[in-house]
Amino acid sequence: MLLTGEYINKVDDKGRLMVPARLRSAMTGSQVVATRGLDGCCIALFPPEYFDKTFSFAISGDDGMQIFSPAARMFTRRFLSSSQQLDFDSSGRVNLPQSLRTYAGIDLRSEVSILGMGNYIEIWNPAKYEELMAESEMSISDLGQQLMREKRGQ
Repeated sequence: MLLTGEYINKVDDKGRLMVPARLRSAMTGSQVVATRGLDGCCIALFPPEYFDKTFSFAISGDDGMQIFSPAARMFTRRFLSSSQQLDFDSSGRVNLPQSLRTYAGIDLRSEVSILGMGNYIEIWNPAKYEELMAESEMSISDLGQQLMREKRGQ
């Protein structure tokens, strides 16, 4: 089942965030991997198996030589060094690490936007999310067409 929807919730005074039940139920297991988001200052929560698969695909090379790629090494530093495995507590909360909250501009006791992104979740400072969305003037149709061109390699 795809993780979908947009939700608003608050980070509590201990840095915990209640992940909406609809998103939690679509994830397998009681753990997530938190890391820096790919599109700006947000936190991404991945099911562990999808995180491993995504990372491996991003840096793997058929000849095993990807380790010699500066881009692969930098991606690994930025993506893996900030990642942490988190457990859901009995109330469905995860404790967002201070380093990731700082990166995303999320304060204690502040509201956040929680987005279902298909296979993972993004957690945004609402003002930063609105800025990101305002930057893109492309319609959903235009974005879909661009995605199809990219998939075809054009």
